[in-house]
Amino acid sequence: MTSCLTCLVAYTFLYMALSSGDASSVMPIMGSKVIFAGLLAIPMLGESHSGHVYLAAVLVAISIAILSYSPSTSQNTDFALKPILLMVACSIAFAFTDIFIKRSLASIDPYNFMITYNLLIGAGSLILIPYLKNKKVPVVPKGRVLWLGLASAFFLLLATLLFVISLEIAKGVLIPNILQSTRGVFIVLISAALARGSAALETPSIKVYLLRLLASSLIIVSIWIALSS
Repeated sequence: MTSCLTCLVAYTFLYMALSSGDASSVMPIMGSKVIFAGLLAIPMLGESHSGHVYLAAVLVAISIAILSYSPSTSQNTDFALKPILLMVACSIAFAFTDIFIKRSLASIDPYNFMITYNLLIGAGSLILIPYLKNKKVPVVPKGRVLWLGLASAFFLLLATLLFVISLEIAKGVLIPNILQSTRGVFIVLISAALARGSAALETPSIKVYLLRLLASSLIIVSIWIALSS
């Protein structure tokens, strides 16, 4: 139950961040979750790791700092503070979620956990309906929005299930989070491919995309360091 509440808070911050920043700079910042999850796991789960693992976490932090450089065509700033702060808040909430999920897996298997977890999150999301109606946002999506929502929901469920299974298999929460940080690379590449010609996505220069790709690749190096220990 606690993991569902923290997850709802995290998703709220996530969607607010995506509405105020472009995906290729916002989403990779969630890699900072590895730092908060690693720190929280020490007092809450009694985890301990070698210096190599903490070095990997520091490299992730450096990568996040590079990714926060996001010159925008719609804002006169190179560092959009609002989406960065929202994503950091999202990462902290998700870090708590990972800790509570790890605790839950001591008494339930990942598949039964996913059923209960998603049912509770879905029910909890219904409290947003009055807010959406007040903002005159359509509650029932149609057409392209509906299909995009269904596709997003499918991949979200699949990704969450795989992550929960990895949490059960792994000794702690730090290594699965470092591995999950690889999505930053794919997000940058996919955003670069889809942004051209799209009015819905920011279109920074090739130089900025290359910088983001370099930062995301640094996360891959941190994974190698973590696993080599």
